[in-house]
Amino acid sequence: MDGSAISKPAVPAASARSPQALSRRETRWVRKRCAKHGHVLAHIDDSELAARFTASSRVGALLRCLRCGDFTSAPELAADATSRSATTVIGSAGSPADLGALPLVLRGGHGRKLALLRLLAIERGGRGLLMLLAAVGIARLATSHVAVAEWLGQLVKTAQPLGRLLGWDLQRSPTVTRMLHLLGYSDSTFRTIAWLLGAYGVLQIVEGVGLWGGWLWAEYLAAVATAMFIPIEVFELTEHATLVKGIAILVNVAAVGYLVFKGRLFGVRGGHSAYLAEVRDSTLLAAELKAIGRPGSALTSHVLV
Repeated sequence: MDGSAISKPAVPAASARSPQALSRRETRWVRKRCAKHGHVLAHIDDSELAARFTASSRVGALLRCLRCGDFTSAPELAADATSRSATTVIGSAGSPADLGALPLVLRGGHGRKLALLRLLAIERGGRGLLMLLAAVGIARLATSHVAVAEWLGQLVKTAQPLGRLLGWDLQRSPTVTRMLHLLGYSDSTFRTIAWLLGAYGVLQIVEGVGLWGGWLWAEYLAAVATAMFIPIEVFELTEHATLVKGIAILVNVAAVGYLVFKGRLFGVRGGHSAYLAEVRDSTLLAAELKAIGRPGSALTSHVLV
């Protein structure tokens, strides 16, 4: 892990074993996340549980990461300044944190869900930026579409001899005809389309930011917004079927299904309360509580990290 981690700290035997084993893939995920974002440490206001998350060594006190389970030096004792800045510490030695104030630190399959949400966030953000660029372009056409149409018409006439040599009748081309037809719309139509595209782009970017942060409202927004466009995409597919359109529909249907099922949205599989209970029971804190014969329900926080 980081430079402050101690390979063989003097820890109690009860703390040395992990009551919740992770698969090899899950272990790689938590270690990569800790390496990238830092450990999540806590001074716990519960003597029985704190004994399992603290230890001592020659360099001083050690705290156990709530995500990966490794013992590491407290930030103020860490030799590496980068490790100190990246590490999150909840509470302090003089003012330990109550169990209800400890966040639910994602592990296992819930960690993979966060990674998938971030992939979806990147896709949403990229789409939003493209929509904003398209909106700017269409807004500019609102004041110059007549000139553009005249230029395109003149270009078609000039290139007609070359088109004949290539066996392509530009004046009867469906693409050229459609472009000229669209450029014949009024200024207000272009502005309306630009505003709609801009609003959709902003919505996609907001959705992407929320999904990147793993916020619940963003999952609902993504599920609803994606589901709303599926009927339109199906209609377009029936009008003119292409492989890209078919793949896009499958991806969107899979995304909605995954968000609703895995996140237990709209009351599915017990709803959000059941999802929080599932996340809570997968945490290292809950596993240690169960190992000492106490229920994981003592962890009441709704904050996921």
